Amino acid sequence: MVHSAKQVLRQQLRQVLKLMTNEDRVCQSNHITNLLLHHPKYLAAKSISIFVHMNTEVSTRDIIQHAFITHKHVFIPRYTPTSMDMVRVYSLDDLDSLPMTKWHIRQPSLEDTNREIAENNIDLVIVPGLGFSLDGSRLGHGKGYYDRYLESLSQHSYTIGLAYRQQLVENNEIPMNPTDVRIQEILVAQKN
Repeated sequence: MVHSAKQVLRQQLRQVLKLMTNEDRVCQSNHITNLLLHHPKYLAAKSISIFVHMNTEVSTRDIIQHAFITHKHVFIPRYTPTSMDMVRVYSLDDLDSLPMTKWHIRQPSLEDTNREIAENNIDLVIVPGLGFSLDGSRLGHGKGYYDRYLESLSQHSYTIGLAYRQQLVENNEIPMNPTDVRIQEILVAQKN
């Protein structure tokens, strides 16, 4: 029951995201970026884990750039068919040099074994998703990568989701399984 309800909600949210204008994406991304860059948890973090955005997600490029400028250790996801780890990148040039995945995002190749892998040393985890509720429930793309990763984190890691207004599911109506992990906070662009 929960699985099919999630699939229906994913389809609805994907359709809503497709209909967003580029101008709305840029405007909301800029607002959310500003909220995060002034957030006390971000300011205090020495290391962050952050997703490299897909075209339907809040842009993370300016956040990543700011993190490098402020000398934070930056980790990005590296997906395998069954798991995900967080791998360190050292600059925007480094990020831009990485190979492109089938999702049209950059990540270190599995053969790239010289990079630092995060081992419970992440202060702030910035989490993607298709949908979010203010109670911390999150709807991902259905593979469970982030749920498994978040479950493995130490208690000191703080989690923040970045969401367009269109991704906010009202009345906390995201169906949750026992393996789904709630995030601690969601940053959403306010209406102009």
